[in-house]
Amino acid sequence: MGPLLDFDTPDFVLRSLVRGDESESWGAWLANPAAAAMVNAVPRTRTLAELRTYIDAFDRINRHLFGIFDKTTGRLIGIRTVEIDRSRRAFAVHMMVGARTDWGRGSMNQTTQVLNDWAYETCDLLWSEASLLAINRKMVRYLCSSGWSFVRKDLARGAMDGRLIELVALHRHRDVWRLDPRSCAMSGQPAPTGLKRGSA
Repeated sequence: MGPLLDFDTPDFVLRSLVRGDESESWGAWLANPAAAAMVNAVPRTRTLAELRTYIDAFDRINRHLFGIFDKTTGRLIGIRTVEIDRSRRAFAVHMMVGARTDWGRGSMNQTTQVLNDWAYETCDLLWSEASLLAINRKMVRYLCSSGWSFVRKDLARGAMDGRLIELVALHRHRDVWRLDPRSCAMSGQPAPTGLKRGSA
C-alpha cells in the first residue's frame, strides 16, 4: 500500500479514505435514483461492509480513493477516485458529491485544483481522462469549456435494465492545465505532494 495522502483547500480537506471512514450517510448516497443514474449504478443503499470492501480495492499507488471533508463540520460530503496508468502517463478521474445540499458548494473546483497539480506535476503525468454518461450534458459542457477534448463515444450496459447507454470519453493534456490560472504553473506555488511532514 502507498502512503496516506492529505490535501488542504480553502474549504475542504481531501484525503485518502481508510477503513473506519465508512458511514451510513455515505452508504445512502446511491439510494438516490438521480445520483445512481449519473454513475450507472443500481439505486440502493450500500452497506458498511460493501463500503469497506470498496475502500480495500484502492492501493494508494495506482488506485486512489479520496474523501472530501467539510472543514467546518468534518463531515464527508463526497469522494474522488484517481486511477493511474503509468505506461501511458495518464490518470482517470471520477467524482461524486453525495447530498444535493452539498452540490455547488465549490468542492469540485477546489479539489480539482490540488488533484491536477499533484497528478500532473508531482506524479509527472501527461493526460487526465474521464468517461461520462452522455445524458450528463451539463458536466460534458463544463469539461469542454475547461480545456477537455472529445475523444470518442462508447456504449455500455445500463446497471438498471441492461439497455445500452452512451458514454462520452474526454481527455486533457498537462500543457492545457498549466495555462489555467488555478494551476501551480501559473500561480508559482509548489505542487502539492499530499504527504505530511515526517511521513514516508
